Amino acid sequence: MAEERHRLCRAWLASSQSLGYKARGRLYEAYGDAQTAFDRFSPDMLALIGDKAYQELKKMRELGLNKLALALERINTRLALPGEETFPRVLSDIIDPPDLLFYRGTLTRDLGPAIALVGSRRETRYGREQARKIARGLAEAGVTVVSGLARGIDTAAHEGALEGQGRTVAVLGSGINTIYPPENQGLAERIIASGGAVISEFAPGAMPMAYHFPFRNRLVSGLCQGVMLVEAREKSGTLITVGHALAQGREVFALPGQVDMPGSRVPHQLLREGARLVTSCQDILEDMGWNAPFRQAQQLDFIPPDLTNEQRRIYDALCDEPLGFEALAEKASLATPELSAQITLMELSGLIQALPGRVFRRAQ
Repeated sequence: MAEERHRLCRAWLASSQSLGYKARGRLYEAYGDAQTAFDRFSPDMLALIGDKAYQELKKMRELGLNKLALALERINTRLALPGEETFPRVLSDIIDPPDLLFYRGTLTRDLGPAIALVGSRRETRYGREQARKIARGLAEAGVTVVSGLARGIDTAAHEGALEGQGRTVAVLGSGINTIYPPENQGLAERIIASGGAVISEFAPGAMPMAYHFPFRNRLVSGLCQGVMLVEAREKSGTLITVGHALAQGREVFALPGQVDMPGSRVPHQLLREGARLVTSCQDILEDMGWNAPFRQAQQLDFIPPDLTNEQRRIYDALCDEPLGFEALAEKASLATPELSAQITLMELSGLIQALPGRVFRRAQ
């Protein structure tokens, strides 16, 4: 209960759209953690965070943590905090890691090999088809494809990964329940249903403000070992993602295009400056040293030989995706007391892992 209260206090801080990264740092420096800040909330904080953030936090505090928890449950949104099994470990190493993530879908500490595909919202047919094809090939090889769910190249990247029956992660520049652009709501649901994730560090309900996207882009690159640029015009916001990638020590790839097309100028400039040239997904796999078939390795279905019949049913039920307790009981056809007992034994044996919210998955 105490741990859950601490998590909700972190979500309370994130509920303020005016509380910036530096102001949150000042708050932690003064109070130690989010729960202490919540309990000792007073006008003394005005000097640390400013009036606008103070008023937003005051309003949310008056509503209470229980209502915040209910609101998150109503929109089927979970929290991932640094150090937890659902918080991608690679994000803890970037210069300005998120304080927490709101997410829907399946998120894990280790995303494995991951590449971000980003580019112009005003894409050409060539750029769209290449992004889709490369994303599909990466997904088929077991590489997670990350992008921002925007129009154009981002959309093509997510769709390609889904066609490859792989995992894709969409990082939003808005609240988790404010999909932008609206026409990608269906795409977001497909990503979630396929075992991927839609994530945001902005509070639910946050609108897609222009200044959110440059800040969001550091997570797009931070989740990956490399970033691939597919078409971008000069002064494109996509260049911010490339800048973050370079600062984070990620590899940068670029797709060559027609020399007389506006969207080719930035990729060609990056190639002149040392970015890795990509003509197919195989170029990325070879340059990253990912020639091993990750998908094949992931799909080798090793069943421990000493499982009881009940444990075998639980293990089989979790083969595709993590499941909540009720869903697992139904799929494994086990009564609640029996399932609880078997889960405990299987956790102790290291066969399954418990995630927040009584959700279970096979051990990684």
